[in-house]
This record gives sequence, structure tokens and C-alpha cells, in this order.
Amino acid sequence: MTHHHHDHDAAVRTYRGPGILTILSVLVLLLAAVAGGLWVSHSGSATEREDQERSAVRTKNLADLQAADQTALTTYGWNDKAKGIVRIPVTRAMELVLPELNARSTKGAFSQTQQ
Repeated sequence: MTHHHHDHDAAVRTYRGPGILTILSVLVLLLAAVAGGLWVSHSGSATEREDQERSAVRTKNLADLQAADQTALTTYGWNDKAKGIVRIPVTRAMELVLPELNARSTKGAFSQTQQ
């Protein structure tokens, strides 16, 4: 019996932890997990693509709105043809209004100096 007990102790003492194959397997699995995570993060998610598409649509809408504003501010056209309301360039509108504003300003200054 002592001999059998001695064999069991020898077997317990010679165990040196996980084998090299186990360690390599764990390292390969970790490497695969890291590589998979990097691949997913760099491939771009559907949400990122949708955000980019929405951004492109918003950018185009803004450009269209700015072009329409520029046209409205710089060209002649009808605002309401049935009512006879026209649109004139803002620079021309200022040219037409400035003499009247200057005349009012001069009259106001003149009447204040006479009092």
C-alpha cells in the first residue's frame, strides 16, 4: 500500500500547471477576439452610414436653401403675380429707400435746430 501511495504523490508533484497547448489555445482565442473587435469597429456600423447619409442630405438641403435665398436677395421676380407683388434685389431696394430716409433725417435734424 505504501508503494501505491508513493505513485500518487509523484503524480501530484509532477503536475506543472496548464500545458503549452492550453496556453496557445487561449492566446489564439484572445487574438481572434481582438482582431474581430477591430474589424467590426473599422468596418463602420449601419448607424454611422445612416448618419453620413443624413448629413449629406442636410448639407444638400442647406446648399439649396442658401441658393434660393441668394436668388431671392439678388434678382427680380414675382412674389405674387395675381396681387402684383414683385421682388427686387435688396441692393436696389436700399438705393430706393435711402434718399427718403436721408430726407427724413435731415428734416428731423433741421426741425430740432430751429427749436
